[in-house]
Amino acid sequence: MKFNSLSFRTDSKILILLIILTLCLSNCSNVDDDFYTFGEAGAKIIVAYAAKDVECGSNRQITSLVPGKQRKKDVDNCVASVAFEKCSFWIQAGDPVPFACKAIEYRLK
Repeated sequence: MKFNSLSFRTDSKILILLIILTLCLSNCSNVDDDFYTFGEAGAKIIVAYAAKDVECGSNRQITSLVPGKQRKKDVDNCVASVAFEKCSFWIQAGDPVPFACKAIEYRLK
């Protein structure tokens, strides 16, 4: 049995290119899947503040929200930080906003 070396090399190159292409495409993700819209992020943060106010018997008000799309992990960290804040600090501090909320990065379209 005789192998045609040119055909073998061409087939190998095509196979390698297909494998590389498959790996590249499988690692692609939609960047927008990592972000909340302005409305989604704002709603999550407002609900977190309202829940903390109910829990602590306070009346903190959000005066502004960061415009644009915000990273899901940053918003989720903010919401978790608000939930874990102690009521004594939440009520008495001049600015009880956790650093995780202040550090939210956003992007504008």
